Amino acid sequence: MLDEALGSAWTFLVSLSPYALLSIFWFTALLEIPRYFLSFAATIVVLSLRSRRPLSKVPPLKVSIVIAGHNEAGSIDRCVSSLREQTLTAFEIICVDDGSTDGTFNAMRRLERQGRVQRTVRCQLRGGKPAAVNLAARLATGDILVVIDADCSFERTAIEELVRPFAEPGVVAVSGNILIRNWQKSVITSLQAIEYLISISLGKTTSDVFNQVTCVSGAFGAFRKAAWERAGGLDPISGEDFDLTMRLRIAGGRVIFARRAVCYTDAPETLMGLAHQRNRWERDAFWIRFRKFRRTLTPSSDGIRWQETIHQLDFFVFNVACAMLFPFYVLGLFLQFGEFAFIVLLAAGLGLYLLDGLSFALAAWITGKAQYWKLAPFLLLYGPFQSYVMRFIRLWAYVDEWIFSKSREDNYIPAKVRAWSIWR
Repeated sequence: MLDEALGSAWTFLVSLSPYALLSIFWFTALLEIPRYFLSFAATIVVLSLRSRRPLSKVPPLKVSIVIAGHNEAGSIDRCVSSLREQTLTAFEIICVDDGSTDGTFNAMRRLERQGRVQRTVRCQLRGGKPAAVNLAARLATGDILVVIDADCSFERTAIEELVRPFAEPGVVAVSGNILIRNWQKSVITSLQAIEYLISISLGKTTSDVFNQVTCVSGAFGAFRKAAWERAGGLDPISGEDFDLTMRLRIAGGRVIFARRAVCYTDAPETLMGLAHQRNRWERDAFWIRFRKFRRTLTPSSDGIRWQETIHQLDFFVFNVACAMLFPFYVLGLFLQFGEFAFIVLLAAGLGLYLLDGLSFALAAWITGKAQYWKLAPFLLLYGPFQSYVMRFIRLWAYVDEWIFSKSREDNYIPAKVRAWSIWR
């Protein structure tokens, strides 16, 4: 019976005209497929340039690495040990304990006594990561600030590759390539590992080709200190890394992606933990883009460049509109076709499986990490997970922020600090 149903569905689909097919699969054709082909085209450009262009020399600039942590006693030693194994060794490390209640400060002081970090500072009360990083930045003596999370570890060439692009004077910030370290812990971490490969390793490679890198992650990113100071450092808000990157771009600075600068981090191991993390990230992106920087939606206002409007529209169409339209698209299919809607969704999903597989292969290849090929079987779950789980999480976050401004209540920044923020 199933074979007959599938056969009938296939016969029906192949009998349709291109216009009729587009009327059924418009969501996939217009809102999902274009991004894949942009990524494929950008990868071709990057690979062709890599074969022709020699690597630039690492600039002779002093580097300061800033580590701000809250309750990271179990992570800070591994992080610093990873930094001390770098091929580029001419840097200082400044650690700030953001009001921890465990042994984080004692662990930092021990590293300082051992000569593995150059300075350790303690905030008696938690002020949030932006305040802690700003404090460390004021103490830093380097020309380049590298901001990292205390629970990260790094490839041996990571800092060298992160600093290398600053050989070009117009570069004000560089985003590192972040991969998942605990990808074998659960199905959820495996799916996130695929997502990071496709959205960061491949996605930011695409963004870099089109000068559209809009977020230098606070987990692993570098900034020219002079540009950092002109921008005023980090604002005391959630999403502070994205916010600063936007300000640097609006000021005319060039922000790029260093895919060879590889950092490893741990992802949430449960669906609930992932939903909580992404809910915050998506709320932050929504309010920063459409409230704080809404003027970038019109390129003629305040000297805003058209590149800023392009990435704003890209986010609105492919993130916000996609999430909001998808439930109506699915509902419309069932109202029009009844049970046959399952076949339509399956057909669309099969097409995306092929594109996801190609995207994953390209991302794993250009990243050069053979261990991630073991994730290939999880591609069977990746498409449905992104379409029916992650898209719902994004939708919830956008509606929550649009109607209730829930980011105002986010304890990522302590309440006493949020109360003083002009953006809250």
